[in-house]
Amino acid sequence: QRVWREVHRVLVPGGRACINVANLGRKPYIPLHSHIITGMQEIGFLMRGEIIWNKAGSASPSTAWGSWRSASNPVLRDIHEYILVFSKESFARPGQGRQSSLSRDDFLEWTKSVWTFPAVSARSVGHPAPFPEELPRRLIELYSYRGDVVLDPFCGSGTTCMAAKRLGRHYIGYDVDKDYTALARRRLAQVHA
Repeated sequence: QRVWREVHRVLVPGGRACINVANLGRKPYIPLHSHIITGMQEIGFLMRGEIIWNKAGSASPSTAWGSWRSASNPVLRDIHEYILVFSKESFARPGQGRQSSLSRDDFLEWTKSVWTFPAVSARSVGHPAPFPEELPRRLIELYSYRGDVVLDPFCGSGTTCMAAKRLGRHYIGYDVDKDYTALARRRLAQVHA
């Protein structure tokens, strides 16, 4: 909650907060996305919607079936994550004189509530919860203008900052883990806008 309160404080009116979240556990199942939605609304964010990221065949090959081929205890194996989208104070942002980098075709595709693209492996990035650059790229192009500042308070390996840099946005990224901030710096040093 403390992080999201600070995000709310620094966002411009109409600014957007996008949160990628997977649910947890099976015994019991923890609908983490619903807890985050409630918390964000209590802070004062407006809920814009949610996107289902369908990782399909690239999702980790879980074999936690529960009871194999039996109705006694079958367990659902998630192949999706949620992207929760919020605004501060207003759904709209003034766009006069601002430059968007969003194409017509991307707009038509990305305003759908289900996105399908592959995940990346933790090994390939060096972080236990990576996501492909495609995820923040779509969100940044859909919800910001060129020259805007993109904030990532859970910077991890720096993927969101990398996408922001490539798209002509400024970025601020931080993380509580110094090893991950070092990893993010190394990865960002290889990116050219």
